[in-house]
Amino acid sequence: MSISRPDEVYHFPNNLPIELSYKNTQTYSKCSSYDPKAFAQGFVWHQIIVQHHGKICGRDGVQEILDAIFAVVEGEEFFPIAYRRGSKEDRFLVRQCKAAINKLFEQNLLIQLADASFVQLQMQFNVGEFKFGQISPHTKLTEALNRLYTCMERINGVEGILNLCRFNSNPEFVDLVVNMGNRGVFDTICNLIYRNDEKFRLVNGLILSDNCITTLAPLTVFAGVEFAFLDLRRNKLVSSSRLCRDLSNVKADEILLAGNPVTTASNYPDCLRPILKNFKQIDGIPAENLSKDYTPLDYEDDGNCEGFRVDITNKETMHKFQNSSDWHSIMIPDPEHEFSKDEIFDYFFITVSATLSDIYPCYYKFAGGEHQFLLRQCFDQLKFLVDVCKMEMKVPRLSTHFDNHSALSEIQIDKTLRYYLVMNIRPFKHGQLEPIDCIDKALTRRFNGINRQLNLDKFQNIEGLENIVINLSSPKILSRVLMQASRKFLTSCVELRLAHNKITNANMSKVLSLMSNLKAIDLGNNWILDLEDIKDLSLLGLKTLRLDGNPLCSKYTFAGEYIKAVRRHFPELTKLDNIEIKNKGSLNYQKNFLCDVRGYEFVDEFVPHYFKVFDSQERQSLKELYHPNAIFTTSFNYRIAQMTTQNFKRISKYCENSRNILKISDLSRAHTSVHLGTNQIMQVLFELPSMLHDTLTFNTDTTIYNENMIMITVSGVFYDLAPSMMDNDILMGFTRTFVIIPVEKRMGILNRAVKYQIVNEQLSIFNPTLHQTRTAFKCSKKEYQDNDSEVTVSDQEALIVMFQEITNLKSVWCTRFLEDAKWDFKKSLLLFLTFCDKKLIPETAFI
Repeated sequence: MSISRPDEVYHFPNNLPIELSYKNTQTYSKCSSYDPKAFAQGFVWHQIIVQHHGKICGRDGVQEILDAIFAVVEGEEFFPIAYRRGSKEDRFLVRQCKAAINKLFEQNLLIQLADASFVQLQMQFNVGEFKFGQISPHTKLTEALNRLYTCMERINGVEGILNLCRFNSNPEFVDLVVNMGNRGVFDTICNLIYRNDEKFRLVNGLILSDNCITTLAPLTVFAGVEFAFLDLRRNKLVSSSRLCRDLSNVKADEILLAGNPVTTASNYPDCLRPILKNFKQIDGIPAENLSKDYTPLDYEDDGNCEGFRVDITNKETMHKFQNSSDWHSIMIPDPEHEFSKDEIFDYFFITVSATLSDIYPCYYKFAGGEHQFLLRQCFDQLKFLVDVCKMEMKVPRLSTHFDNHSALSEIQIDKTLRYYLVMNIRPFKHGQLEPIDCIDKALTRRFNGINRQLNLDKFQNIEGLENIVINLSSPKILSRVLMQASRKFLTSCVELRLAHNKITNANMSKVLSLMSNLKAIDLGNNWILDLEDIKDLSLLGLKTLRLDGNPLCSKYTFAGEYIKAVRRHFPELTKLDNIEIKNKGSLNYQKNFLCDVRGYEFVDEFVPHYFKVFDSQERQSLKELYHPNAIFTTSFNYRIAQMTTQNFKRISKYCENSRNILKISDLSRAHTSVHLGTNQIMQVLFELPSMLHDTLTFNTDTTIYNENMIMITVSGVFYDLAPSMMDNDILMGFTRTFVIIPVEKRMGILNRAVKYQIVNEQLSIFNPTLHQTRTAFKCSKKEYQDNDSEVTVSDQEALIVMFQEITNLKSVWCTRFLEDAKWDFKKSLLLFLTFCDKKLIPETAFI
């Protein structure tokens, strides 16, 4: 009797070999389906061949291939076994993974690599018979877990911490690929842990760091379990809403999240608010300390927290606190709340010494008629405030008084603010503000690795700096921040943005020299008085510079004079204030820019507002933006490689109203696809699926801007949002052209407002370019929240400018009217008119 020999044998050190025979194998390639009769489940091995043709080499290449495959089979259990490298193709075995194989066929057995190229797979069914004693993924997982149970760690005095850090690197997996970044695999591991009653009762915590985990949904199996320790550091957790949903029923004394993308998002740590109650500490910080409005003065009650008051009567006692590391408080009485927080700190930083140690006010609050904030580790500055300044801040201020029985008077005086200190008011505790750490996190949040841009515009408004004041108007503190940025990003940074920071002097070339590739700096809208205050930056060889909005610009009457003065210091400059400069020094027209700089504010207001509303649940509110006789057309030229039934339904929503004349078989539809009037247009907008636009990557052209017409073209990308969790978001490219006209002029109380409406809009949707695909939503795929009821600092600045343009009042008067009306613009104008009628505003109040 003849014995058939196997075509190939895979040997394993601790398991029976696997014998492969290709005689009865069914092979598939470049197809989206297979014969179910040819596929045997259970005790059969299948082989997957990766046909890379030698284009992918090395260990990194293997990982890239596996990452691409796991991206396709996400959510399904999948364990590649006996991965073998080849010069032109790789191969591995799988078993009992029909759901994952189906997903591979849905993609035509193609996988897409990180560089957007595709690699073909070949599927060979039934290449070998599974026998007991051969390698089994579940058996190997159980063996690895049993070994780790015997060496559980002790952390912070708590025993029973199961360490699954870099779980795939355990010796049991030498012939098995275990990817916890795949939800199906992670699910299997969590269930194996939870169902082992004998071992799991000894587990008090889990270390799951460095496992490329993208979702924590598998942890829901531990709902009701209270861990002492849960380490999730350095994974790939991105979505805060998904994180909160997955951890809603998971509890631990301490959870570690550092190193995940979610911790660098602009809304972190506020995004964790729904689950803060589940944890006592997050990354070593007490959970309650993560709140934006946290202050030690409110939340901590220590036996020795009253502090020691120092005022003008006992200032000689200051020396007792020279070596103190506790918090000290500065108290500034203001019973009428005459001064705002910004004013207090403007005056404070004018008062402190520019040569002594850095000073970072923390945890500001106004209570009981006093401004209060905390300081530490700046004893020399505090002693300066006591001994030299005599606990007084001399501030220039316009003193105003309103009297119902007499005319208003305004006197320019030097007002004195007196203050006192409370030393050692609170002990410093771990988790409270550390200035250098705060700056580092702020820099991380604002660095865009795709554009290589460090955006420090309105630095104080960066998420995470709510409870600390970092004053960039101080050259010393600005130098500290820029030095930290230079050391952090080195050659990675090409563009630096520093607008709206009250900067007075930016001669920081030595500090910025570490950024050897730095070519562009934005210093717009600061307090720079002269080119002498920035001339050292010329040593950096800048190509682009923005200075508009600084007082120095008002020194020049003509653009040519201004450009000549700037280029005298910056001869290599090719772009100034966002406009290209010709070799002869004149301004060059720039494509993809504004034809008239007066349109900047209009575009900056219209575009974000329109798309924010369009992406929300309130699309109906766009109706008032369209003219009653407006025209709307759309064309759809998007193609999907895999046109599943679900995708076809989603695409049809766009095709129904598309006006692609060259592709319309029934030309009568060319007329019906032109939508006239607000009712038809709003019906089309309602029929379009839910979208999320990436406004950070928009390209905006304003080709026409005059008093009769404005034409704006916006290009970018958006996500067609998945209708269910089982589907994926679809990335699409688009171009929208708006023609806008003024429909009413001389509106409002002072007859200066203008009402605009859209009279023509064209929407074109297409496949995004390769560049758009790579850069889309890379900064952050934000979960938008409506904060319209909250007047932000930037909103206040805009309202002051608008109020000043209408009334011609000085800014201090504008601020007073707006504050009295609680920043309600209409009420503030009515208040202004009332004062005008009563002749209470002197001529000196006007510009």
